[in-house]
Amino acid sequence: MRTFTGLALVAALAAAGARADEPASVGAQVVAHTTAQIGAPMAGQLVEFPFTDGETFRQGQVLARFNCDQYEASAARGRAEVEKRLGILSTQQSLKALNTYSRADFITAQNDVLVARAELAVAQTTVANCSVKAPFSGRVANIAVHNFQFVQMGAPLMDILDDHDLEAELIVPSRWLVWLKPGLPLRVSIGETQTTYDARITRLSGRVDAASQTIKVYARIDGGGPALLPGMSGSASFPEVMR
Repeated sequence: MRTFTGLALVAALAAAGARADEPASVGAQVVAHTTAQIGAPMAGQLVEFPFTDGETFRQGQVLARFNCDQYEASAARGRAEVEKRLGILSTQQSLKALNTYSRADFITAQNDVLVARAELAVAQTTVANCSVKAPFSGRVANIAVHNFQFVQMGAPLMDILDDHDLEAELIVPSRWLVWLKPGLPLRVSIGETQTTYDARITRLSGRVDAASQTIKVYARIDGGGPALLPGMSGSASFPEVMR
């Protein structure tokens, strides 16, 4: 990583069309690196919706569960049908071994097993959709439904985010790109917590806004703790550049 200090910084700012005394400080907003809107994988009635806005959860925990009695019964019937078809196929295989079988009946028995297994797989997939599990550990950011409510397939259930992986989002002048690179350290002061955090640039947006001549920049915040929440705001400064 290249760090600009002294005359090198003056030259870099001049090359970018900026004033040498321009402060390298901008507004900053806290955002979650990982977020998701959880939608209903099926239509049905919720029978378990344990989390409310602001509560935390672990990866793999059930976020929502639907009434699944009908689909579980279909899966049980599918398993029984597979066993039945396997039994018929076994009989046909025994007849084939004795060379007293009908080729057509044998092929039909094989195909019936394949069809029964496919139908069982469909039923088991539907049963699996009856429970919605957390894809990562985090916090509920918003809920759109309530327990015992009937929802349609695809309807939003909740918004979740990973509150252990927070970033600062900055919008900076594009002329700063001459010295603003991934890995550059910075300090982020958040108004709501009255605390300043260490951070480091992780990535830059893929394009410059032509109208405002600005670019969006993201920085990983170190040691935020539970008090730091997405949506908080403050300012970011670059001590290594400013000294």
